[in-house]
Amino acid sequence: MVDVKDLVGHPDAKRGFSGAVPVKLRLGDAVVDGPMEVVGEVIGTVDGVLASFTASADCDLICVRCLTEWTGQVSAEGSQHFGRIPDEDGYAIEENRVDLAAPATDELALALPAAPLCKQDCLGLCPTCGTDLNKEPCGGHGEESVSPFAALRDLFDS
Repeated sequence: MVDVKDLVGHPDAKRGFSGAVPVKLRLGDAVVDGPMEVVGEVIGTVDGVLASFTASADCDLICVRCLTEWTGQVSAEGSQHFGRIPDEDGYAIEENRVDLAAPATDELALALPAAPLCKQDCLGLCPTCGTDLNKEPCGGHGEESVSPFAALRDLFDS
């Protein structure tokens, strides 16, 4: 919560803020479960305040191609206007303070990767034996004559 009593109705009056709030987010193979750091500035407007902020947190990720797990940093920038009357999301100045936890969490959730990759050129796993192709090449698996599509293999060899 950021105190904004002296900023409301004073355009261009400003104050910096920082803090941490616990957050739990999950989007597929990206999980945030811990503190979210929020740093920013609150600027007075005629009818409220405008908060600009950066939210960041550690994120546990699993590569969608090779299933490698790692922890990375996810961050997002955002802004939110707070007035005396709640907006369509319910954000408003309450008791001369604004709560930036929800808007910051919303922005951080939008920044989570939908399909995390350990690296852009990740080769993934062999679909037959599961070998991690980033670490070693697959030795091959012989002729797949049991496949119902084996007869079509020679069709494109001309």
